[in-house]
Amino acid sequence: MKTTSIQSAVALTLLCIGASASAQSSRGLPAGSGSSLSIYGIAATELVNVSNFNDGSRIGRSTRIENSKVTASRLGFIGSEDLGGGLSSVFNLEMGYALDTGTQSNASYFFNRGSFVGLRGGFGTLTVGRQWDVEDDVMSRYFIFGGYGVFQFSEFAAISDTVANSVKYIAPSMAGVTARALYGFGEGSANGHTTEFALNYAAGGPFEAGATWRTQKAATGYSTQLATLGASYMLPATSAGKFRLHGGYAYSKPEDPAARRTSAYDVGVVWGLPSANANITLDYVARDQRGTGDDSRFVRLGGEYFLSKRTSFIANVVSLTNKGNASQKFFGQGAQGKDQRVLSVGLRHAF
Repeated sequence: MKTTSIQSAVALTLLCIGASASAQSSRGLPAGSGSSLSIYGIAATELVNVSNFNDGSRIGRSTRIENSKVTASRLGFIGSEDLGGGLSSVFNLEMGYALDTGTQSNASYFFNRGSFVGLRGGFGTLTVGRQWDVEDDVMSRYFIFGGYGVFQFSEFAAISDTVANSVKYIAPSMAGVTARALYGFGEGSANGHTTEFALNYAAGGPFEAGATWRTQKAATGYSTQLATLGASYMLPATSAGKFRLHGGYAYSKPEDPAARRTSAYDVGVVWGLPSANANITLDYVARDQRGTGDDSRFVRLGGEYFLSKRTSFIANVVSLTNKGNASQKFFGQGAQGKDQRVLSVGLRHAF
């Protein structure tokens, strides 16, 4: 067994022992102490058939078992403690794993999906650690986030990403408007600093809207700015079910003269069937690289059938088109001008 695997196994064992001890300690606390600890996760996998799969040696059709791209498998620990006076401490530790192989989804980071601690009170929530960016917090309602999403495009990965060594603040909601801010320190270097701001409006009605702004300095010394806008509207329910329309726009502006400004668009609909145990999504997503013909677009039709509150079947049909020298992909390494067609079916269980 590799050393990293042994270290990972030991770390997870110690964490579970600690979680058990904490849970036992919580049960022994006086009533009203408000201490809690929960273990949660998702186990999901897909059978995928994909065209133009590039494995580095050949390009062709491939049928494979994959860790689910729709909802990545994960294991997490979340807790809080009531400190009195309306103040609580909070923490979250979450790791991704590949259900198809049983390995960590990211060998470089054990808790690659987040690890933070903080305080929550009347002032809002302040947390420190490795955290999901404010784009992920806000734009998941306006861009499709079911794995086959806009963040798969190379210029827009930051629409759903984590930021290490970051401080994040979420203000209390006022008239349905919530403000967020995040700053990533970049380990004390001028390179890698990340600054983000976001506003989101959600007052419980049919209309929601949000906007974010981000700037990040790369190791080259150049910064890249990313701005996003999004909105969604829930139509009145009918005998045909519930329909939610959503749309998002993103703009990437790099300082590096060798890089191109790029826009991305997402227009879609989520259809909740009258039975309330299934939904269907349809999205059109496009990427426009300014000044070139190297653009990309895809159409995704997805469905989910709930066997219970925790278990569901998932299916997707995705058609990705690359123009010119564009090499965007969902699986494999990608290849210039090569399209991908994806068919997938899977099973997901949340616990």
